[in-house]
Amino acid sequence: MKVSTASSTTAAGAATNGAKPAAEGFGQLLGAGAAAARAPASAVSGASPVSGISALMALQGIGGPEARARALRKGRRLLDALDRLQAAMLGEGPTKRHLALLTGALKEEREASGDLGLDDTLNWAEVRAAVEAAKLEKAIEPA
Repeated sequence: MKVSTASSTTAAGAATNGAKPAAEGFGQLLGAGAAAARAPASAVSGASPVSGISALMALQGIGGPEARARALRKGRRLLDALDRLQAAMLGEGPTKRHLALLTGALKEEREASGDLGLDDTLNWAEVRAAVEAAKLEKAIEPA
């Protein structure tokens, strides 16, 4: 779809050059002199172009429901990796696979979801996963 910057606003401006009297009901509310003292409407100006990265990102919906859904998916992966590590610590012991799950979940990029509570919870989960990954790396390293 091609968007052109030229617009035909002169036709709209020509139609509003003369002041029109107010409707009867509104004329009573405005008073007799207020309707006649109204200035003619000016022509409509063309839309200004969108500029700036923040405006472009807002138009694309970044930080909207999609960002929240991606943040929730990352949070679920982090919590799943932490749950599996907890179960392994209570059972047979953690393995390199648990470390891979944690580091894989931590490597995913995350943008702000727009929900402060969700972002704070994800920050907590990322810190907890990073601490557990560091402890696991140290334990798995050959001495």
